[in-house]
Amino acid sequence: MTDWNKAIKFVRERGNRLDQLRLRRALGEPYTLVEAEEVLTSYQFPGGSWDYNTPEEKSERIGSLGGTIHCLRWIREFGLGKSPQMVRTLDFLTSIQSPDGSFYETEAKLAHSPQKWLQEETLIDRFYFTAAVPMRLLSLGYKEHSVIEPALKWLKLYWENWDLVAGTWYGVWALLCLDQDDIGVSESLCQRCYEYTVDWLPRLESQPLTWLLDALQGSRISVNEPLVIRGIAHLKNLQNKEGIWPDPKYSTVETTVTALRLLREYRSV
Repeated sequence: MTDWNKAIKFVRERGNRLDQLRLRRALGEPYTLVEAEEVLTSYQFPGGSWDYNTPEEKSERIGSLGGTIHCLRWIREFGLGKSPQMVRTLDFLTSIQSPDGSFYETEAKLAHSPQKWLQEETLIDRFYFTAAVPMRLLSLGYKEHSVIEPALKWLKLYWENWDLVAGTWYGVWALLCLDQDDIGVSESLCQRCYEYTVDWLPRLESQPLTWLLDALQGSRISVNEPLVIRGIAHLKNLQNKEGIWPDPKYSTVETTVTALRLLREYRSV
């Protein structure tokens, strides 16, 4: 059974302003959209891109596509899909989309501090980025935005290449989530993505599992879907004796808050 109290205590003792606000939301405590916008302002640059950290947490920062995709989860979480911050984000995404419709990390970010998880074969992560952008935008209700159709057209050129799709686990679930909007993925490919995700799920640790469940939720996949049921059961089992969901690579506090939110919203606490 989930130890709710230990997790809450840990976040309240260790969390930054965003973690605290996310915890309040997860607990159903009141907050305002103005408050959420003010907290998130520290993560966004004037040009619309986002960083994973605030200036207080990391002095040398730079906006990135990876950071922007990550922070769009918070935009959805706080219901800020129509906010000025979202408008700036859309402007940024439009400005960096390649002429062929695909997306890849910005040259400025690659020169400054490339993410360690990027593959040597750039086409693999180009596929992920190009799937992740419309996946996030569709979760926020932007079905007709101008970047989506060109991105989907590019994806269609490559999504039958299974080695490319499965080059990373997140490329698979991004495509799986996208198909909830009936983008034309064949039934056999969708089933293959689903089976791959089901097979991989028990090996996922806390952080990637919360990302997966958050993406499934944003894609409006039913709580009664077996994949969601298995994911939630696995998430509950990953809470350790200290009451947290450990995430040694990134942020244990952020992952713990996300786990609590997902469990509460899926009524599994």
